[in-house]
Amino acid sequence: MTDPDDREGGFYWISIADQVPEVAQWQTEWTQWLVTGHELPLSDVLSRDVVVLSDLLQPPATPATRSAAELAPADAPLAPAPLLLW
Repeated sequence: MTDPDDREGGFYWISIADQVPEVAQWQTEWTQWLVTGHELPLSDVLSRDVVVLSDLLQPPATPATRSAAELAPADAPLAPAPLLLW
């Protein structure tokens, strides 16, 4: 059997103690889970209850750094300019 901590670093869908699935990042350097939206990694106690539900998640095909204007169709109407009151 392979070691469950011997996985590629990155993002996975996980469930902790049969709770709602959520996205977490596996940190290979520290062998810890970082759950999206939390500041600290999972404690060792909670980490024992992690069930990995997916393979390594792939990055989106469209980079998140692109602006909405770049992603909008060419014939899309432009948003109105903000009204400035003096």
